[in-house]
Amino acid sequence: MSKGEDLHAIIIATGEDHRLKSLTEALGGMDVPKQFALIAGGGSLLQQTVARYASLMPSERMVVVVAADYETVACAQLRQWPGIEIITRPADCGAGLDLLLPLGRVFSRKPDAHVLVTPADHYVPHPEALVNAVVAANQSLDKAPVILVGVSSGQRRCSRAWILPGKPLDGRVLSVAGLAERASPVEAAELAAAGALWNTSTVVARAEHLWYLAARQLPMQAEAVARLWAGKGSLANAAATACLMPSAELSSAILRGAKNSAVIAVRGSGWTDWTSTEHVMDSIQDPRELELLLSRIVLQQRATGRTQLRPLVSATSSHASAA
Repeated sequence: MSKGEDLHAIIIATGEDHRLKSLTEALGGMDVPKQFALIAGGGSLLQQTVARYASLMPSERMVVVVAADYETVACAQLRQWPGIEIITRPADCGAGLDLLLPLGRVFSRKPDAHVLVTPADHYVPHPEALVNAVVAANQSLDKAPVILVGVSSGQRRCSRAWILPGKPLDGRVLSVAGLAERASPVEAAELAAAGALWNTSTVVARAEHLWYLAARQLPMQAEAVARLWAGKGSLANAAATACLMPSAELSSAILRGAKNSAVIAVRGSGWTDWTSTEHVMDSIQDPRELELLLSRIVLQQRATGRTQLRPLVSATSSHASAA
């Protein structure tokens, strides 16, 4: 199998993380979830995520799921990929439905497909390393039906979710010895010393197997979604059913049931999940990117006359000087 042959992308853009509110307001005058913000790199994080994998597959094999409140902005940002499918999730019923809706769509059309599931709100300044890992994982699904993507924990900031690699299975692909979430600083140091990887929440899997895992944890939601894509139900009914039942996170309840899961390590991508404005500044290593970010903040401040943005501008300027 070459590159992304038979690979479909599921991009989760439903997050409502507003921890970058001060920065997104400083840049654009409004608070938006970080996947739609224009902060660094070529376009929003959503646009960068789609562009990252556009070389592996046509846009017709990409499905993006977004919250109803941000459907308009998502459609505008994805206009350059006319074949992409956008699924609007009508209510916040948890990560389980966010996965089941696009996965059910792909599975109903092509049950033997391979799928890449990835969040739309992560910053990856050197995407080649991540894309190459996805290609390698896609080519190794005969060794493990679910392969998680982990990144080296060499950066200063720690992630709350970790993957502990086990024995080699196929080249770079290793078995999963364990998953850990919300590690304390001491536990994080121990995990890093043991060779654990940060969990990027990016997964390459066989669609049939991933659907089985999700449906086992969320049977009623899966049945409602299956009926929807079979033309026997509605999106509103699927959402209503999902909201009545406990949800599940992809990286925890669902994948903990994957006995044959594996992991592939990525190094040198610069991956980060941007949890604060300070985190953003620390992660941007290119001085030109920092200078551009600063100039955009200054221009927005002048346009709105909001002097309360000066502390943020000063902090950004300090980071730019240090770089």
